[in-house]
Amino acid sequence: MEAGSQGSARLKSSYRYDDLDVLTLLLAGELDAGTALVVVRAVTFALAKRPMALVLDLTGLTELSDAGVHVLRAAQDRAAAEGVVLRLLAHPSDTAGRRLAETGMTGVFDIYPDRTAVRVETDRIAFLRRMRRRLGAG
Repeated sequence: MEAGSQGSARLKSSYRYDDLDVLTLLLAGELDAGTALVVVRAVTFALAKRPMALVLDLTGLTELSDAGVHVLRAAQDRAAAEGVVLRLLAHPSDTAGRRLAETGMTGVFDIYPDRTAVRVETDRIAFLRRMRRRLGAG
């Protein structure tokens, strides 16, 4: 479900709820020092919704600079502080996937090559959390 969008001339962001617990933030365009504030605002807004997981869909990026990688790392730290799992959607052959590999960030982020892989992992974690709550309550 498409929920909203915002951005600048060079970087657009929109978000959608995949279900009640997962919010996906789609980024399209250039993520660099001049557009990093778009991501900061979008992540802040998304985290205020208290999702279980926040997925940053980077498949629409045409540029990812060092400053862009830095803002993604800051988003990861912010999400962790809020108790939200942050995942990146970036195919290895896309601009973002290649750049994350070049900068050595593939070991730092949870990166998934497609929406199905992100969804399966999110479903698995949601299932484990539900079971833990049920077993703890019984």
